[in-house]
Amino acid sequence: MDQDKKITVLFIIKPERSAGAEMVLVEAAARLSPDRFRVICGLLTPDAEKVIPAHLPCVDFRMPGLNGWVWLRFILQLCWVIYRCRVDLLHVNSYVPGNYARLAGTLMQVPIIIDHWHGFTRFSRKRRFICRVLGRFTDLSLAVSRGVRDYLVAQGGLDPAKVRVVVNGVDVAAIDAARPGKVVRRELGLPEGLPVIGLVGRLDHWGKGHKELFEAMAPLMERHPVQALIVGGGRRIDEVRQLAASLGLAGAVHFLGERHDVPDLLNAMDIFVLPSYSEGLSLALLEAMAAGKPVIATAVGGTPEVVTEGDNGLLIPPRDAGALAGALERLLADPALAQHLGANARTHVREHFSLDRLGREINEIYIELAEKKFGGRG
Repeated sequence: MDQDKKITVLFIIKPERSAGAEMVLVEAAARLSPDRFRVICGLLTPDAEKVIPAHLPCVDFRMPGLNGWVWLRFILQLCWVIYRCRVDLLHVNSYVPGNYARLAGTLMQVPIIIDHWHGFTRFSRKRRFICRVLGRFTDLSLAVSRGVRDYLVAQGGLDPAKVRVVVNGVDVAAIDAARPGKVVRRELGLPEGLPVIGLVGRLDHWGKGHKELFEAMAPLMERHPVQALIVGGGRRIDEVRQLAASLGLAGAVHFLGERHDVPDLLNAMDIFVLPSYSEGLSLALLEAMAAGKPVIATAVGGTPEVVTEGDNGLLIPPRDAGALAGALERLLADPALAQHLGANARTHVREHFSLDRLGREINEIYIELAEKKFGGRG
């Protein structure tokens, strides 16, 4: 197919390896059919090209910050890129950058505009008004779970006919290539013979449930001595570290900071926990399940759409350290149950949440929208 007959797709993303929501679009971009689409990645963060596949061209908007007059410059730059590259399809991520990008796309009359929702942003009256206005010019909104979709319709005022669920995908090949858990444990200096609990999540706020995990661990230590791996960086890491120490867990909790070897670290864990207050659909949870780990997660957002109580994991209420302690004790006292849950989790996620499946769905959606707009072109 001639280059000028391909559909030109521009992604607007601020990718970081630690930002799962942003990396979903990177993975989707890498899996678009080169015969049908010409892909460009518009980057909002410095050095972001390091995490973009080498075969994808990038446009660096060189934004020193994501606030104030910077957004006006971004809109003007984006309008120029849309004009120069003759963009046919604009796919945006994140609430604030996505709104400005959709505004630019609307001004430049981009034929197809898609926005992608990964969680539960708070809708004030102003935000709801903005979303409803921009929604009129948005061809399709993608939600990572039914929970997110229903929330967008109810709270954001989006047209339900223009919101579609496309669940996240995980890199099964990277998980299979991970190093053995025993090797990773030795490198981390973990004591032999003790179960290891893991939690992967940013430490920018308390919403990932670190407080509940530590409060659940403290009363268990006499009956079931354990170690915990806390993976993720963020501005509250010192506060979280102090909380663990105040509960007498300083020697049992290991703060690893931001890591790029999460599949290796998953192999070092015996149980994965995600006691979040809110989740769209956690990539860390999906990765842990794909690695065959028994999981304990809060029944919030899209999590119950993946974790079935007693079949491939355990579900608990949010903000309930007692329930988390009970679930941990249940798995620690019954290794056969833990193994059963982990095996079922591995099978379920690999069948329904692979990156290849994500790539196929995005390709099909683009082709469907392109055929409506352009007929036979592309």
